[in-house]
Amino acid sequence: MAALALAVGAVLLPVATADAADLGMITYTTPAGRAATLKQPEPGRCYAIAGAGTTSNLSLVGKTAHFYARPNCAGRPVADLGPGKHRNLRFASLRVDAD
Repeated sequence: MAALALAVGAVLLPVATADAADLGMITYTTPAGRAATLKQPEPGRCYAIAGAGTTSNLSLVGKTAHFYARPNCAGRPVADLGPGKHRNLRFASLRVDAD
């Protein structure tokens, strides 16, 4: 039984890893000080998400995230975070590079 479980795990692990390669996420601190995550942000879409604190771009597909001080991704970004980058930010909206 244990051998069967290991065999199934060995088959499913590459599938899970392949799916994870498609995932990206933005982690950020809300203005209320809570940790939050935006999973699989759609490239090119503007998200009305406010942040104030540690923000990270955990993109596994090489996308840059652009953070704006105003809603609706208006004006120039206050920061651009490439994949794997993080810093303290205050923002009112964000957009990930389009494909």
